[in-house]
Amino acid sequence: MTTPPTLDDQRPPSRRRPWTRAQRRAAAGHFVRGLAYGTGLAIASLVSYWLQQMV
Repeated sequence: MTTPPTLDDQRPPSRRRPWTRAQRRAAAGHFVRGLAYGTGLAIASLVSYWLQQMV
């Protein structure tokens, strides 16, 4: 006896799935890049502030 097909087996393959996956990966990359830029900016700002206080 075979099991009835599940809902996923009945649907045609979606064209949006690879596009969505690529968009998520790009968004994650942009998020990480933004974190890196923000961290670098914060460090540079703190060093600049520290140097101004030393002078």
